[in-house]
Amino acid sequence: MLPRLILLLAFPAFVAAESPNPLALKAQAVFKTHCHRCHGENGTLEGGMNYLLDLDRMVARKKIVPGKSAESPVFKRMVAGTMPPQDVKDRLSEADMQAVRVWIDAGAPPLIPTSGRKTISAADVQENILADLEKIDRRARRFQRYITLTHLWNAGLADDELRTYRNAVAKVINSLSWHPKVRNPEPIDPHETIFRIDLRWYMWDATIWNRLLQEYPYGLLDDGATLRTIMVFTATKVPTIRGDWFVASASRPPLYQDLLQLPGNLAELERQLRVDASLNIQQERVMRVAFNGSGISRNNRILERHDSVHGYYWRTYDFEEIPQNLIDRGLSAPDRRNVFAYPLGPGSVENTFQHAGGEAIFSLPNGLQGYFIMDAVNNRINKALTAIVADPRRPDKAVELGVSCMGCHVPGIITKADQMRDHLEKSPKAVSKADAEVAMALYPSKDKSSAQMDEDSRKYREALEKTGSKVSRTEPVIAMTLRYEGDLELAAAAAEVGLAPAQFREKLAESEALSRAVGSLAVPGGTISRQVWIQSFGDLVRDLKMGTLFQSTQIGATLPDNTGEVDPLEVSAGQANQIAFSVDGRRALIASADRSIRYVEVEGKRDLKRLVGHTSSVWAVALSPDGKKAISGGMDGTVRLWDIETTLQKHKLEGHTGLVTAVAFTHDGTQAISGGLDGFAILWDLETGREVRRWRGPMKYVNAVAVAPDDSTAIIAADHKMWLWDLETGKAIRTFEGHTGPVTSVAFDAEGKHLVSAGDDAIIRLWDVGTGKSIGEFKGHEGSIRSAEFSANGKWLLSAGADCTVRLWKVADRKEAGAFRRHIQPVVRASFVNNGTQTVSGDRNGTVLLWNIQKFLPKPMPK
Repeated sequence: MLPRLILLLAFPAFVAAESPNPLALKAQAVFKTHCHRCHGENGTLEGGMNYLLDLDRMVARKKIVPGKSAESPVFKRMVAGTMPPQDVKDRLSEADMQAVRVWIDAGAPPLIPTSGRKTISAADVQENILADLEKIDRRARRFQRYITLTHLWNAGLADDELRTYRNAVAKVINSLSWHPKVRNPEPIDPHETIFRIDLRWYMWDATIWNRLLQEYPYGLLDDGATLRTIMVFTATKVPTIRGDWFVASASRPPLYQDLLQLPGNLAELERQLRVDASLNIQQERVMRVAFNGSGISRNNRILERHDSVHGYYWRTYDFEEIPQNLIDRGLSAPDRRNVFAYPLGPGSVENTFQHAGGEAIFSLPNGLQGYFIMDAVNNRINKALTAIVADPRRPDKAVELGVSCMGCHVPGIITKADQMRDHLEKSPKAVSKADAEVAMALYPSKDKSSAQMDEDSRKYREALEKTGSKVSRTEPVIAMTLRYEGDLELAAAAAEVGLAPAQFREKLAESEALSRAVGSLAVPGGTISRQVWIQSFGDLVRDLKMGTLFQSTQIGATLPDNTGEVDPLEVSAGQANQIAFSVDGRRALIASADRSIRYVEVEGKRDLKRLVGHTSSVWAVALSPDGKKAISGGMDGTVRLWDIETTLQKHKLEGHTGLVTAVAFTHDGTQAISGGLDGFAILWDLETGREVRRWRGPMKYVNAVAVAPDDSTAIIAADHKMWLWDLETGKAIRTFEGHTGPVTSVAFDAEGKHLVSAGDDAIIRLWDVGTGKSIGEFKGHEGSIRSAEFSANGKWLLSAGADCTVRLWKVADRKEAGAFRRHIQPVVRASFVNNGTQTVSGDRNGTVLLWNIQKFLPKPMPK
């Protein structure tokens, strides 16, 4: 029986509620001892079966037929003696065979009957990334990017399968590197589904990363504080990409040549590699191998090796099939596409062969390989002509630059036996004596050329093993690419949008647009193609309220060192980041991502004034109690005081060292508080423009502030907690704890006795200010909540969030009284209008809407 420790290591994702089934445990032990080395261990995937220890998946994929051992493909191979292969000395015993047979015939019971896997949410991913960034030096954060396999984990893939795909990610990214060292993405979470890379590890920069983002179809911008912080730290709008998309896309044109920065023609590539091919041929410093029947080329083929600055440089000369009809081939006999009649070329040689294209394989500085496919005149092409070469694994059978080369050259350089030298020695009259002498110098003996190929392959294998992969018959990049390109079934599709299959099916039924686009997934056994899924992804994002789909046109100006964006939060279209409303609801002050602050007439839906002065996106804004002044904060680290009437800046308040996320006036209008990602809360004197005091405490990132009605204290929301700050003494009075995500909105009631808070955990909490205790929760929002506040009489709450809704709550019974669903973008602020019957709210697009709530109230609220 397997030790308990081995069981837990084999299945770290599952939490047992019952003891393992003894029959399943014995069967799994047999597989682990005799089969795992080829099927899953360290990511191996012979036959594409890298999930052998996941007994449930063996049944699901019909490798095991419950109750019928004689019809189970895996067991049939075991009985036939082909699994494990005949060359494996450690053979299955009769007891081993019996253990597997008994398990199958008993119905193939699962290893752990009541097992479950905790879903890794998007919020979990962001929390892990932020925690990882906090460990990294501040100046190095802008170089960090992340690759995830989280959705594959959520889809239930076994750890061995995930290991295969981790190896594929490491192989591809190191195959796109000009750095002299192999550097694998580093896991940052316990389940190894989130990986950090440093752009410098691969000699990448913002240009390379942004090129990836131009093709990336799954970029999401949500309304949460955690992602905003990550964007600021990494200096990019999308710091995370999916690993399966990366492997399937970066290993193929156009990304493959763009990320590897391949030139447009072979001559330029040879210059980069310090290879002078013509001179090497003239000086007989090359090694050639010629043969028929290459397995990929339809005609004879020549391989040619040069030394390069990083190791080796091999190129091929590929030839079209020779027509049988003499007229079709120009009455020339023998044909110049027959290298055994014309062994010399290319160039100005009189009796040169006539090739139609070729492939180049070259050493990267880290020992892995780069690839290049060219036409007859050596211009780079994405796919070789199928009339010359073919790849049966690709959908169109064409040899595709990058992915086909990786899938073919699994061991590195494929050793081929030369046939030219024997031909020249045995057929001395086949070519002229002069040509034969040159050819004999270019085509060495089989032993010499084979030894060189073996040596080059050995160096490649050594580099490959550093990525976690080993040479095997099934290559991980091809396996991952084919999986990504294949049709999606319900469970996989649901995992890609962060839902359980049952939840996803319900969402499809609720949405007419989604039912029309991807409704086939709800049919038992239904699937959808990857292309249709990508086309429908924007609809999924909108209807499932997953955030905002990233557009590559949103990428802003880059930093001087080209490592990221100057302001990753800036959007030229003027996205609304925060909104403040006048008490009568007639005016709105909008903090815009285009560096400005808009003063808007609500009913007329027109801009009245624009306050300009910030040098980066604006993220915090507040109106003074009398409505005559405004205060703002932004990415430029400044707080600015404005005169609304003149639109002039009265003070530029400097004290923060990063993004200012929150501002608030005191009720007498003489002071203001600001908070930011530097972790400081600062109290300002607005008459002089000077700092009164600041407080850091145990905070990391301030996301919201509010001042008590009597101006004696303020509430500072930072991270998952809140602190009551005494404005006179500058000391913290008490802490409010309970939220499981960043708190992004705080507000006092009119008497200052109660506090309401909300945040990225989608929960509104009610607090007793005097004790710091939570006295109620309000649940209903689906996503981050950006705004929550009391009515004038304290009996009602109004909230707004990323689910595009504004919700009215009754404080007494903690229940939702009504919901306003006319916004089509995440709502950033909602407020009661002092007429007692309306609310006003604004969303990310800057759209401001009124909602009549009179029907929900027993009588209008007092002004």
